[in-house]
Amino acid sequence: MRILVGFDGSDQATRALDLAVAIAAQRGGAEIHIGYVVQRPTGAPDPVPQEVMNSLKAAARVKLLDAERRVTERLATPVIHLMMGNPGERLLELAERVKPDLVVLGTLQHSMSDRLLGTVSSFFIRSRRYPLLIVP
Repeated sequence: MRILVGFDGSDQATRALDLAVAIAAQRGGAEIHIGYVVQRPTGAPDPVPQEVMNSLKAAARVKLLDAERRVTERLATPVIHLMMGNPGERLLELAERVKPDLVVLGTLQHSMSDRLLGTVSSFFIRSRRYPLLIVP
C-alpha cells in the first residue's frame, strides 16, 4: 500500500499524518509519502526575495524532519517531498507521480466556497482520481 499525506506542520496535518501511520500499521506497513508545499507568501512582492523563500524552505525542512520522526517511530522511513508552488496543484502533481492507494489530508476552513473541505482537499475531490481521507 502507498499513502500520500499532505503536510504543512499544522495540527490538522499532524492528525492526518498520525491517522495515515495508524492505517499503515494496521495493514502491516505501507510506503508513506509526505508532501510539503512551500507557497509564495500572500502580499509578498513579485518576485519574492530569495532570502524569504530560503527561510520558508528551511522552516518547511524542520517540520518535515519532525513528520519523518513521527512516522519512523512506528513504520519505515517515509519518502519526503518538498515542493514550491500552489499546494493543491503541486500535491496533485505529486500524486500523479506516486500513484497512491490513499491520499490523507488535514483540512482547515478557508473561504466560503471551501468552508467544509479546504482548498487542497477540493483539488483532490475535483480530480476524482484517488481515494481521499479528509481529517478535520
